[in-house]
Amino acid sequence: MPADVQGGSTHEPEQRIVSIDLGIRNLAFCGIKIPYAEDSCTRRPLVPIVYEWVRIAMSKQSAPSVSSDDTVRNRPKETFDPATYAQHAYRFINQLLSHTKPTQILIERQRFRSMGGSAVQEWTLRVNMFEAMLYAVLHTFSSRNIWHGNVHPVLPAKVSKFWLGDGEEELTQKTSSRKSSATKAAKIALAGKWIAEADRFRLDGEAAKLAVAYQLKRLGRKQVLEHDHTKGLPAGEYGSTEIDKLDDLADCLLQGMAWIQWERNRRQILAHGLQALEHR
Repeated sequence: MPADVQGGSTHEPEQRIVSIDLGIRNLAFCGIKIPYAEDSCTRRPLVPIVYEWVRIAMSKQSAPSVSSDDTVRNRPKETFDPATYAQHAYRFINQLLSHTKPTQILIERQRFRSMGGSAVQEWTLRVNMFEAMLYAVLHTFSSRNIWHGNVHPVLPAKVSKFWLGDGEEELTQKTSSRKSSATKAAKIALAGKWIAEADRFRLDGEAAKLAVAYQLKRLGRKQVLEHDHTKGLPAGEYGSTEIDKLDDLADCLLQGMAWIQWERNRRQILAHGLQALEHR
């Protein structure tokens, strides 16, 4: 059972959550720390710290050759065979665990169909294959006592409904493609709003640099500088990082923050019953 993410004894380990928005060309993840209160009697939730926020084009990562055969050595830049993706999965998880040291890993659950279509697209199968490989690597590391933590699949629709609420209900009236675009835009805007308000979480290290780039991409330099949409972030970080796609970064952040809130709600229900949430 995961430790209490709301705070508690200083003898309990710090929670470190890694939230992964899965993809082959567009994989994004963020690392969120939940520090514990100095005073074990304090019951207020502590502000999470986003210490990693990264987007990776996994399909363009170079994989070491597993054979001396020329056909393997001379692979094209972007390949999707199982042998290559087994290497990608192992290397990604190995680096992720050593660098972020997570206690909980959240992985966006993948679908077999997209936009309500009846066909299963080849690209969807590739992502599903990679998803299975990540679980296999994590299970192997756990069973061999290399890593001690928990893995949680998270449905993207559940995250969208949690954060967008009535807005998500309104989107269901649109066609699948329009709904998908509108949902992406709403989630990108919500993540940007959190960065601007600077009260839901604190940004640290490289994540702070990426947050500035996120706002610059979303709003443009003039609006960001005039209206202080990067409150609390160093002025010297403006433009230090460039990104070209925002929805994956927003998804992993919203997924991580949703799981934290779900855990807090679950703890309150276990301790005080459903009425604990009714009075919030």
